Parts: sequence; C-alpha cells; structure tokens
Amino acid sequence: MIKKLLATLALLGSATTAQSAFGGDAALAESLFRQGRSLMDKRDFAAACPKLAESYNQDPATGTLLALALCQEGLGQTASAWANFVEVTTRAKREGRADREQAARSHAEQLEPKLSHLTIEVDPALSSVSGLVVKRNGVTLGAAAWGSPAPVDPGQYVIEASAPGRQRWQTNVTVAASGTERVQINDLAAEPARPEPLPAPKSEGSTAVKGEDGAAVVRDSAPAAGNTPLRTVGLALCGASALSLGVGGFFAIRAMNLNSDSKQAGRCADNHCDQEGLALRKDSISSANTATVAFVAGGVLAAAGVTLFIVGNQKPSNAQALRIGAAPVVGPRDAAMVLRGQF
Repeated sequence: MIKKLLATLALLGSATTAQSAFGGDAALAESLFRQGRSLMDKRDFAAACPKLAESYNQDPATGTLLALALCQEGLGQTASAWANFVEVTTRAKREGRADREQAARSHAEQLEPKLSHLTIEVDPALSSVSGLVVKRNGVTLGAAAWGSPAPVDPGQYVIEASAPGRQRWQTNVTVAASGTERVQINDLAAEPARPEPLPAPKSEGSTAVKGEDGAAVVRDSAPAAGNTPLRTVGLALCGASALSLGVGGFFAIRAMNLNSDSKQAGRCADNHCDQEGLALRKDSISSANTATVAFVAGGVLAAAGVTLFIVGNQKPSNAQALRIGAAPVVGPRDAAMVLRGQF
C-alpha cells in the first residue's frame, strides 16, 4: 500500500492554482503542500495530513485534495480517504485529468470493502419526540441518517441524544478497522420535577425614616415574625462591624509592611533611622493606631448588633413607633458606641 501511495504522489506536481479564486493565501497553500509531500515521502503521515488539510483550506485545489486523501489512507483514516478519493474522481474527470481520475478511482475501489461502519438507531417511539437531537462526536445527525450504516474512520466515538424535558443520554463506542458497530437509543428519561419555591412571607410593610435629631425611626404596622425593627437594626450594626473589622485588617497589614520596609536597606538599625526610615516608621505607627481604632469600633458595633438582635423578639405594638439612635465615638486610642432609643 505504501509503495502505491508514494507512486501516486508523482501525479500531483504543483497542487495549487496560480492564484487562489477562493480568497485564500495561494503562496501559503503551495508552501504547506510541499511540506506535506515531503513528510509523506518520509511516511510521517500524522504530521503531513494537517499541513495538507490547511493547504486545501487556503486553496481547495484538486491536487491538494488527492494528496490529502493519500495521506489519510496512509494514516488509517479509511472513510475520510475514501470520500475524498470519490470527490477527486469527479473533479479530475471534469478538469480533464485522466491520470488523477484513474488513480483516485483505483484507491477508492480498493478502500471501499475495508471501510468501517457505525449505525445509530433511534427507537420509533423516541424519534417522534419534539426537539430530539442526536450527535456523533459533537456533530448533529439528521433523522435521515438514523438507522443507516455510515462509513467512519476507525476510532472512538461519543454518541449523544437530548430533547427538551428529557435527561441527556450518552455512550462511547470504539469502531475497529473494517469493523461494524451498532448503537441503539431506546429512551430518554424525563427530567425530575423541580420543587415549587416557597412563597415569600407577606408583610404589611415597614418604613424607616430619619428623625429630626438624626436617629433612625423604624415604623412597622405589622412586623413579620422574626423580622422586628430591633433585629433589622442589629443586623445593620453587625454589617457595619464587619466593614470596620475589614478596615482594621487592611491597616494592620499596612502597618506591618511599612515597619518591615523601614528595616530594609539599612534604613533603621538599633532604633536609629535615617530620614526615609523615620518616615516609614511614622506611617507604620499611624496605620497601627488606625487599625486599633477600627478593631475596637468593630467589636463595639458587633456587641451592639448582637444585643439588639437578641432583644428584638419584643415587638412594639401597632400604635408604637420604635426610635433607635446609634452613634460611634472614636478617639485616638479607643472607640465606643452610644445607643439611645425609645421603646
């Protein structure tokens, strides 16, 4: 077989046209074609076929297609080679190249009895399912192809089937050289029913306004269970606490980095610093103080938020308005939270 392939290569010559009529790069096509032929002469079909395929993509010349078919035959891709030989036979006859026509027909006739086949059968009850899609290695197969033996290259294939409202079906099959395989798709299981979402709790509605003194005023004509005004404010304070702790963490890391930088390159040694090191030390101390204040404020906010959330079970009557004011007090070295309210 190899001798026959190499002998047929003599019919190729320069495979591309003088100028590609298909918008591709004719010069690149010719270069790739020559590289592919050289690799085929060395029987390196695995490296040659991609180059010939790209050459044909740039300029779909009949000679290139013949070379690609020969390469695919050498690589064992019998179905691809057979289909391309048949195409070359038709094109070469139209172009008046009897030598290529004869060579392509000879190869196609010898390959046909050796072809591998894969048949994908779909149960008649399933074939009527609306939106049914059958794929072979990701390529959709129309209903006309179902049940028909299809020539395929030897190798592994992934068969998939899917339809709206049905679970996806998949199987793998290996087709041997000159082998025949059959895959039967009998049924696609229905997708499990999704649970209905729980209805959202109804609430008469609540409003939050700002009083003249800046305190938060929460009015709830009919508070929903577990969502009283005190708990709402408590959750808000806990959120503020998390933000404050995050700020503290940022400045703490910054302080450590600045302190570490001050010790680099001899800026500070034995508590003696040059001008740059002294500036870094001051920035480090300032960041550390800011981190301390933020951590203390975060702790105070967290304590206040948890306290309000716990005592929030006591709901005010419909006629009452809950007035709560929260104001942090932060100093250079400490922080606190002042709460005031009317229950």
